[in-house]
Amino acid sequence: MGILTPSDLLLRFPDKYIDVSAKVDRTLKDGGNISFLGETVGSAKRAYIRRGLSVVNCSFKNNGITVRCSWFNQPFAARNLNEGDKVYVVGKVKRFKSAVQIVNPTLLAPQPTDESIVPVYKTSIPSRTFEAAVKTALGSVRVNSFIPERLAEKFGLMPLQAALYSIHCPRDMMELAIAKRSVAVENLCYVITSYRLLKDDRRDFSYSQPKETVNRFINSLPFALTDEQASAIENIISALRSDKLTNMLVQGEVGCGKTVVALAAMYYAAKCGFQSAIMAPTEVLARQHYATMVKYLEPLGVKSQLLCASMTAKQKETALFNIKFGNASCIVGTQSLIGDDAVFRDLRLVIADEQQRFGVNQRAKLESKGGKTDMIVMTATPIPRTLALSLYGELEQIEIRTLPSNRPVIHTSVVPPSKINDMYDYIIKKAAVDERTYIICPRIDGGDDDVTGVDDIYNILKRTKCGELVGCIHGKMRDAEKNGIMSDFKCGKIKILVSTTVVEVGIDVPEATTVVVFDAERFGLSQLHQIRGRVGRGTKESYCFLVSEHGSEESDARIKDFCKLSDGFAVSELDFKLRGAGDFVGLRQHGSGNMEIDSHIIERARNLSDALIVDESVSANIINSFKAPEFIKSVTMN
Repeated sequence: MGILTPSDLLLRFPDKYIDVSAKVDRTLKDGGNISFLGETVGSAKRAYIRRGLSVVNCSFKNNGITVRCSWFNQPFAARNLNEGDKVYVVGKVKRFKSAVQIVNPTLLAPQPTDESIVPVYKTSIPSRTFEAAVKTALGSVRVNSFIPERLAEKFGLMPLQAALYSIHCPRDMMELAIAKRSVAVENLCYVITSYRLLKDDRRDFSYSQPKETVNRFINSLPFALTDEQASAIENIISALRSDKLTNMLVQGEVGCGKTVVALAAMYYAAKCGFQSAIMAPTEVLARQHYATMVKYLEPLGVKSQLLCASMTAKQKETALFNIKFGNASCIVGTQSLIGDDAVFRDLRLVIADEQQRFGVNQRAKLESKGGKTDMIVMTATPIPRTLALSLYGELEQIEIRTLPSNRPVIHTSVVPPSKINDMYDYIIKKAAVDERTYIICPRIDGGDDDVTGVDDIYNILKRTKCGELVGCIHGKMRDAEKNGIMSDFKCGKIKILVSTTVVEVGIDVPEATTVVVFDAERFGLSQLHQIRGRVGRGTKESYCFLVSEHGSEESDARIKDFCKLSDGFAVSELDFKLRGAGDFVGLRQHGSGNMEIDSHIIERARNLSDALIVDESVSANIINSFKAPEFIKSVTMN
């Protein structure tokens, strides 16, 4: 599970909490989360629906209301439960007329030591077993924070050990809220401080060519740059020619042309005799960038090179040779670029595309390949300004909001269940005239808990008259297989591509005019905007259809607001307002326990970071730990 130390264990926060005093009532909304202490009514019964599909049904009573629970293909879900047994029930409400139901809930056995709030851990071992391990660690170690006691008191932070104890063993919801905010401030403060301490902007090399050198690249393009693209290129070249290292955040609307801006910077670096590297989060995107580099840079005498995991041993050997001995000036790849075997001759410019997909360590490791390097991070998921200033306060920020003039409008609408067959007919008609469609599902395998899987939709469409034009792609496929499917989709052998969010980032297929998102309520607004950006990259009007059959009133309202917005910056601000910054900052410890933050937490964290920077002994401890950054300074055995 990736838990190797007591720190790892204590930082795996609960995913949910059961309020033992919670009551079931008839005002519960469909789709809402619920947890309660229930009394078993009757015994669990198993039934076979069809071959390969069975269901276990069991009912529980709370506050005089009976809740029916069902588990599909989980024959032992409610084993050993008898009439009158008490059990904690955790799940999502599904209303059917006046009845309250829960599909595939989690059951937890009460323990004599339970407080009024019981934590629930989503792990590969039983939650109760994991909880016992955490409690053992809490009683056996002393947690040491980076934050001196005097600063913790000044900024109203709970001692870290006490805050961790309250998160894992809260006595009430108020205490839990205070502890979570305290931990969020401390963790975010560490992130901000790490960024600031790592920044050494003293340049020990220079770009020799005049700014006008980049004009040859710009004039060779078969299209005109927007004013904001031209301004971004000018700002970047000016920054590269300054006496300080460049650290820039380029935020651009989906489809605004950030890649061309990056290529202009890489071209300029090459003409100055330096190597540059752009790291992409997926191999599909890396290959797409490589094709663009070959198209626009190589005719100008600038050699490009691709490096990724699916290359053959011979291809990889050639690529590494070209990189090491300078035969290639512009390099693009995935995380293969930060491997020990990737040695650069003279790397001076590093670009991280879709920076939110990379950790600080990954970007830092690529930067270290060239000693001191200029750094540009790019994102098509605009970050709210308040958050960007906190995380990247010392980075110069460039915003590209304007889309190229020939970009079509993307119409966004919600498709009700009664119109889904009409939507399929529309997609099939579009395939007949060589227009492509993406269909995005939240997971690979369909289940019986109302979540749509790639397999579900793929099998439906394969039975239609255009079945031979349908393909599917997801993250469990080998890179070579994914690359082949994407190639077939780009060239038109596949007209309808059913996929998970593996195609969310940067894929450019101008013939794609329709994207469908099933279970849209399960996606964040910024992610929906990224997905919507897969279409509208040609000249034809494009459409984004959102299917949300099982959303709550809250999620339905959120999706309706999204349909009204086309500006990614406006979408990000709404997402930040509704959900906090958890998705942007990544405050999930080892993949569990969401730590939501808001503007007040950001402000406190930044002020605390200012105080830490002044204290040289504290900042030295943080920077020394950066090779393996850890939220906890140290854990010692009592």
